[in-house]
Amino acid sequence: MGTDFWIVLQWWGTLFLVGAVAFPLTKQLFSSWHDRGYFFSKAVGMAVVTYLVYLLGMLHIAPFVPITIVVVLTVVFLFGLILNKSPKELTLLRWRTILLEEFFFFAALLFWSWVKGHEPSVRGLEKFMDYGFMQSILASTWFPAGDMWYSGFPINYYYFGHTVVAVLTKLSGLDLAFTFNLMLATIFALCATMSFSIGKQLTKGVWGGLLTAWLVTLAGNMQTLYAFTRGYTGEDVQPIWQLLWPIGEFIAKLPEGLERYWYANATRFIPFTIHEFPSYSFVVSDVHGHVLSIPFVLLAIALLLTPHTPLIFYGFLCGVLLMTNALDGPIYVGLFLVVLLISKRMGWKNVVVLISSAAITSLPFLLHFKSFVSGLAVNCPPAFLADRKIGLLLFEGVEKCQHSPLWMMYLLWGFFWYCGIFLFLKKKFTQIEKILIIFFFFSISLLIFPEFFYFKDIYPAHFRSNTMFKLGYDAFILFSIISGYAIVKAIGARKKLFLLFLIPQLFLISIYPIFSVRSYFNSLREYKGLDGLAWMQEQYSDDYVAIEWMKKNAPASSVIVEADGDSYTDYARFSAFTGLPTVVGWAVHEWLWRGTYDVVAPRREDVRIMYESVNIDETKKILATYGVTHVVAGTIERQKYPNLVEGKFPLIGEMVFTSGETRIYAIDNYGK
Repeated sequence: MGTDFWIVLQWWGTLFLVGAVAFPLTKQLFSSWHDRGYFFSKAVGMAVVTYLVYLLGMLHIAPFVPITIVVVLTVVFLFGLILNKSPKELTLLRWRTILLEEFFFFAALLFWSWVKGHEPSVRGLEKFMDYGFMQSILASTWFPAGDMWYSGFPINYYYFGHTVVAVLTKLSGLDLAFTFNLMLATIFALCATMSFSIGKQLTKGVWGGLLTAWLVTLAGNMQTLYAFTRGYTGEDVQPIWQLLWPIGEFIAKLPEGLERYWYANATRFIPFTIHEFPSYSFVVSDVHGHVLSIPFVLLAIALLLTPHTPLIFYGFLCGVLLMTNALDGPIYVGLFLVVLLISKRMGWKNVVVLISSAAITSLPFLLHFKSFVSGLAVNCPPAFLADRKIGLLLFEGVEKCQHSPLWMMYLLWGFFWYCGIFLFLKKKFTQIEKILIIFFFFSISLLIFPEFFYFKDIYPAHFRSNTMFKLGYDAFILFSIISGYAIVKAIGARKKLFLLFLIPQLFLISIYPIFSVRSYFNSLREYKGLDGLAWMQEQYSDDYVAIEWMKKNAPASSVIVEADGDSYTDYARFSAFTGLPTVVGWAVHEWLWRGTYDVVAPRREDVRIMYESVNIDETKKILATYGVTHVVAGTIERQKYPNLVEGKFPLIGEMVFTSGETRIYAIDNYGK
């Protein structure tokens, strides 16, 4: 941990710089808050600085290099100073408060970096994808960045959050193998500190802040109740009452149930759906769009809780949210419009300013993005409308019908509903409570929506899975903030009956990280370090050396060919870890991003031919079609293509690297 501590310290210094630069601006946004919004300054800096760097690169005004980032940081800082009426205004906030809050953030960052160090591998789930996006962005001089798994085309995904990581990585001078994991720890720390700030502002107390931080960052749902039963395996979900032990056996069988409980089931409880939450995300460690969006989501929520939400900046933030995790943009535009409507501030000028600023912000991204959602579909359509489209609505087959059992919904969301109901147990409401009530009903609407509609993508059986996932994630965060406030108020009002029924529910959602951390991080027994590619050095040592060689020697314009394969596997590892584009990578992911398998299948067949064809002219022609400059021949290629004809590559090009069974061939004149 000794060496890693200095790496964490260097990374924290970068984050501190970004936050300090943005604090003058943040202070204007949160002038009425207890700390002038200091805990939000890093998120503000990440959003504003990254966007300006991205915009300059998109317009080909300034390349994506460290000096551009430094210039943007300077401009943002000076702009913030200009907004302050007097430079002395910045000194009004006690330095003691800043030091305490910065220590809190650093402690949270160091803590989760230590936890993550017990399983740092950039492997499994969608880590190859996220790492590949970041590496591709780092290798880019201009934007949009190229898709590392579909050569010749830009990334067709919401990747602003990945660009944030790339900006921080370049600014810090650290390698992405470390910053990938450090970014996860950063989002954990931002989630904890920003939700703490929101909780403290709402409840006017530190304990309220800590409770809110716990609920948003580490709590789960009441599906943990299954840990106290015989449990179930796989997707064979059974009602809780069918799995209870007889009272006489409960104590004896309890250790067995606690050991058997699988933490991931809490996010895959309702069949054919996904309902994740931040605590799960921080454990499984995918630095994915919904995770990268958390700081900006909390920033948006905090802005809605300020007396006068700055419309232009909030609209800008909604544009950033759209580019980071697509549905978050419309969600928080919609939430703000509801707040405006209920508070009777729904003037057309406000609506125009909000939507215009969000649209203008996201326009450079949208010009290069084609949505892979093909429409809004109706869940359980009537038979007479099956396979039709009316306006914006799609009516697929009657088999596209899934509903969530109420008892399952209760285990997932019942704790939050219970806390939210407490808000209504009074006659008069403060302005803040009115906004929280809007949050409550808005969150319920996010949960109800997938029971009637879903955004159509390529998945047949899990057709409403992504819709429930994206909407439920935001609902969880909003519900957690509401619950923190409600619990503090209930304690203050001494609502004994309410608290009596609250305790077992609070217990069930609070024990979740005990199971998840123990399982994923092997009970924190062995610290392995923060190098996310250490696993590759051990298991694919020849590939690792080859990848490092390519990062240093292959030109940025290179196009590689390697074995393509299924998602969530070790295929397409060279493109993922170098950022250099390959002909095709994870096929199903590209199918989703490109909207059809028809454009993916031919590339897969061409890759097979490049490796297995005995016809040199045919091979050269396909290599030239895609502009391939390097061919990878390693263990995975030999496994995927048993008829691999490697002897032709020295005739087409030159072997420029070899280590064990891994070889790289540079192709002469693109195979022509």
